[in-house]
Amino acid sequence: MAPYISDRELHEECGVFGIFGVPGAASLTYYGLHALQHRGQEGCGIVSVDDRGALHRVKGSGLVTEVFNEDKIAQLPGNMAIGHVRYTTAGGGGIENIQPFLFRHNSGDFALAHNGNIVNSEPLREYLESRGSLFQSTSDSEILAHLIKKETKFRDRPRIYAIIDALNMLEGAFAFVIMTANRVYACRDKYGLRPLSIGRLGDGWVVSSETCAFDTIGAEYVRDVEPGEIVTIDDKGIRSRDYSQYKRREMCSMEYIYFARPDSDIEGCNVHAYRKESGRLLWQESPAEADIVVGVPDSSLSAAMGYAEASGLPYEMGLIKNKYIGRTFIQPTQE
Repeated sequence: MAPYISDRELHEECGVFGIFGVPGAASLTYYGLHALQHRGQEGCGIVSVDDRGALHRVKGSGLVTEVFNEDKIAQLPGNMAIGHVRYTTAGGGGIENIQPFLFRHNSGDFALAHNGNIVNSEPLREYLESRGSLFQSTSDSEILAHLIKKETKFRDRPRIYAIIDALNMLEGAFAFVIMTANRVYACRDKYGLRPLSIGRLGDGWVVSSETCAFDTIGAEYVRDVEPGEIVTIDDKGIRSRDYSQYKRREMCSMEYIYFARPDSDIEGCNVHAYRKESGRLLWQESPAEADIVVGVPDSSLSAAMGYAEASGLPYEMGLIKNKYIGRTFIQPTQE
């Protein structure tokens, strides 16, 4: 008998952002997270690194505009930062689960932000706890930090080797951005299930879950992080390393269908154009005797346009979304 699954919601949608080598990094991260707000409205945070290598963090529940103001941004100095917008995934909500996570360690402080789900998180958590790890959150994202730090016999090795070993223990969908005192790492799962792109901004670099954030801050899209790849960004520039032999391109279709913003490009394909073509194909598969075509805001508007175009039926606005308020977090009852 199949197990009963009580949770039918999609819990994959968070946004990560990172910036290196650009003055006022936290301010630009704020705008980047604002562009990624559709990927998570429950909480957000930014960690920056100042010119002395110290890490600073501000995070909170709510929308980016509710958590941050000029005073909060002023608490995040430096030309290097990472940020996160949260949609409750594995582990549930709560302030302790809002990212980026910040870890203090005698070998160097570091922060990380994660989009996705680690499907083998429970056995990994048990493995780590039995070896003395103490978890501060119920999020599966924290597991990577403990895996990176679990080694004791290779203290003199560069951190990249510990990250490679840790990533190879994870199964699932993930895009990780990790920041130390002097560099940023961008990592993507071996199947490429979650998007992660690289952009150029002046002499610096930017990484983001979606390219729409590049447009907001004036960065130029360079390329996607490849499946099974770790990109290292520091004063020496940008370097790439593969951590897995089992790489495949299996981008989650829900990114194109629902998660991503229409003006983003994912793996070279514009999301609006993809949705519009899906609508055209839907007309060919399932033509309907109808008077009008109505899109359901926001992710299906493009598909409705394609369906109307292919069918010759008029496209009409039948449902209106209030653009002037944020989402409400009081869960409605079935009644």
